[in-house]
Amino acid sequence: MGESDELCEAEVRKNLILVELGKPLTIPLAKLNRNCNFKREWDKIQRVWHGRTQEEIEKRKEYIRVYNQRPEVKEKKKENMRVYNQRPEIKERNKEYNQQPEVKENARIYYQRPDVKENARIYYQRPDVKEKKKEYDQEYNQRTEVKEKQKEYKRVYYLAKKKKC
Repeated sequence: MGESDELCEAEVRKNLILVELGKPLTIPLAKLNRNCNFKREWDKIQRVWHGRTQEEIEKRKEYIRVYNQRPEVKEKKKENMRVYNQRPEIKERNKEYNQQPEVKENARIYYQRPDVKENARIYYQRPDVKEKKKEYDQEYNQRTEVKEKQKEYKRVYYLAKKKKC
């Protein structure tokens, strides 16, 4: 190897293979750790053998949590889910799932819970939600098919009311 601090790539690779096989190294570990390629590969091998440390796991979870809170990431995930849920096979699968009696029963029970009702009531009291609902209702009521349904309903309702009198 010589007096030079530079390590030959072949020696580094050879020692990595020896590490994977569990055999003794030909160069001291302290010297090998000065080589970036060896250190990177050494860390990979250690993760395979021993798994990630609890500190690494917590650090990664925190990073993911912060990353997923970024507006552009939220928007991208939302768009991806929208596209995914528009696929015909996914729509069909979801429709079949939601038609199952136990799913319907669980949803009915869930939405009857007092805390869920309270949260929904609080949500629909918010000014921004009220404004969105008002805009949507105005837009919805401008559709021709909705206007026709309303006319038909009024006609049937008033005819039934006149017959009672």
